[in-house]
Amino acid sequence: MKYGIDMGHNAPPDVGASSRFGLEDDLTKAVGTQVIQKLRDLGHEVIDCTPSQANSVTNSLWQRVNAANTHRVDVFVSIHFNAFNGSAHGTEIYAVSDAGRRIAQPVLESIVALGFFNRQVKNGSHLYVLRNTNMPAILVECCFMDSERDMNRYNTTAMANAIVIGLAGRLPDSSRNEPSPGDRTKALQEALNRLQIRDSNGRSLVEDGITGPATQSATQRFHEIIGINAAGSPVSFTWNALDEIFTQPVLRPNEAEGIAVRYVQFRIGGELTAVYDQPTVELVRSFQRRQGLATDGIVGPQTWSQLLGNPIPRLALEIIRDTVLKQQPIDSTLISDPNLKYTINRGEILPLHSWKEEGNHVRVALRDHTFNGFNTWYAFVDHIEILENGKPLQQEPAVEQPQVQRNDAFNLPGYTSTFYLNDPILPNGHFFWREALHNGQRMPQSKAHVENILALASRLEEVRQRLGGFPMTITSWYRPEPWNRQAGGATNSRHLSGQAVDFLRPGLTGRQMASRLSNWPGGMGIYVQYPNLLHLDIRPYRARWGGA
Repeated sequence: MKYGIDMGHNAPPDVGASSRFGLEDDLTKAVGTQVIQKLRDLGHEVIDCTPSQANSVTNSLWQRVNAANTHRVDVFVSIHFNAFNGSAHGTEIYAVSDAGRRIAQPVLESIVALGFFNRQVKNGSHLYVLRNTNMPAILVECCFMDSERDMNRYNTTAMANAIVIGLAGRLPDSSRNEPSPGDRTKALQEALNRLQIRDSNGRSLVEDGITGPATQSATQRFHEIIGINAAGSPVSFTWNALDEIFTQPVLRPNEAEGIAVRYVQFRIGGELTAVYDQPTVELVRSFQRRQGLATDGIVGPQTWSQLLGNPIPRLALEIIRDTVLKQQPIDSTLISDPNLKYTINRGEILPLHSWKEEGNHVRVALRDHTFNGFNTWYAFVDHIEILENGKPLQQEPAVEQPQVQRNDAFNLPGYTSTFYLNDPILPNGHFFWREALHNGQRMPQSKAHVENILALASRLEEVRQRLGGFPMTITSWYRPEPWNRQAGGATNSRHLSGQAVDFLRPGLTGRQMASRLSNWPGGMGIYVQYPNLLHLDIRPYRARWGGA
């Protein structure tokens, strides 16, 4: 069997949801990586359909579908995690064809057997990757990553195993492809280094696969920390302990105990009791405070990320002067709302999804951190440095080109200035004239229509921030006749005058967006046939339809 496995999102600007328990990108990658390896260990051919980069969300989705269709896989599986309101929970799987539903059902039952609520197999005809793949395809929403109930139950390896069992009927025999002694020693050395277990001289291990005095002393130190009665050679309990720690279980005050708790106590300088008691909670909070994390005393994905000494990220933001991160590229003293700025100290290094220069500021999309609910911020260019593989990023300066006449210029009624389709509607804004005017095919018919577009663009900047600062895909904005009639729009549609917009925000359904924007003062609606779209307009009174 040839499988196509898609680890959802992970291709900026196509990034997934986020919550206090972590990032969807990290969760899908962790589960997907294990699913791919386990299917290969069973003898199946597996194509990783996850793109490494994309120039838009649509391009990201196209690349996944193209990889599956080009390699002619037999089954396509897209792995995702849900997010809604913190209360919704459980597992659901989307499919389009009967063959897809037959594949989805055993996967769903396998995951539900872990204790997750059964939300059934559902119609996925609205999902691009299911509509456009040529083979039976399913999209797995493993659980709700913003649900405390689900995340307490979630375990990466258990989830991957459940998906593999549902797809292939069994797991690979652990005795197959037994690694050589040298490979096992190297794996041990890598694990001990990642756990920051040093040899008797306080040094990291050389990862050479050779068992020597340094590796033996570090192994013995690990045994002492975990409470294993063994000398300097690994035993079965050694590997079991490593597996338990690397699953990164969520540890909660007065609820957790065991090996993972002992390791955390070692890392934070606590007494090795293996019980997550109040003294341990206080030390964890102190550690979280030093790392700039939420000081909730819960050892979740972000705290584990700091504890385990994860590899240097490919892209990172280094704070070289005490500064303020902002939701607008302006002087922080002009921002009155404390939730729209965040003070950060010199020396902090934050992994990045992406970055972009905008005047004297840099817009950064943080990979592992959210501050005040946002992961996208502006930083003053002189206060930060972009790192690539741990070193300051170096780029060749752009070669100066002679000025050329732009071919996207146009004029607007009531204005003497020249406008350009590829320019933002508002200075430093995130929405462009080409989006509002359908690439220049629908020009405003009056100054009033232009003013409506400007007003809506301003409101959309606020909407974008309230939805997490992620890119939004505009599907329809200004739509005068005959285009409104051709699209099946109402005769009094707000699109006619530029007062309405329909859009997608990757990672959220229309209902999820409507929930976050519940106090929107104008019109808001959800299309039955397109449940991931949201309609907003700036009519002077409140109106709701389609369950918004």
